[in-house]
Amino acid sequence: MGANILERLRHRIEVYTKEESKTEFGECTYLYRRNSYIWAEITPVRGKEEAIDGKSVRADVTHKITVRMGAIKEPRNDMYFIYKGQKYEVLYFMPQYRYNDLIIFYCKLILETEEDY
Repeated sequence: MGANILERLRHRIEVYTKEESKTEFGECTYLYRRNSYIWAEITPVRGKEEAIDGKSVRADVTHKITVRMGAIKEPRNDMYFIYKGQKYEVLYFMPQYRYNDLIIFYCKLILETEEDY
């Protein structure tokens, strides 16, 4: 991996994974827990706005998050990342073929308040 790639991994993000849990009634449920902090590069890929009923606007923004291969032990589509209070929900991921030790996550920016997660 080139030195310039390491310089680009300058965003410290939180990684949340879905874990199985039991309720007080013994039912199976899933909770998201912070797994780790890692260094990443966050790059906006595309965005669009559309007007919806009630004079509201819906924004759809996609980002590319690049991390080192060993930073996330088991990458999955049901993960999400937090960076500066913004939630990035994983849509899909793939290895970066130019550098074999990087993974690219394509994520959707979810605009919520911190109390929502």
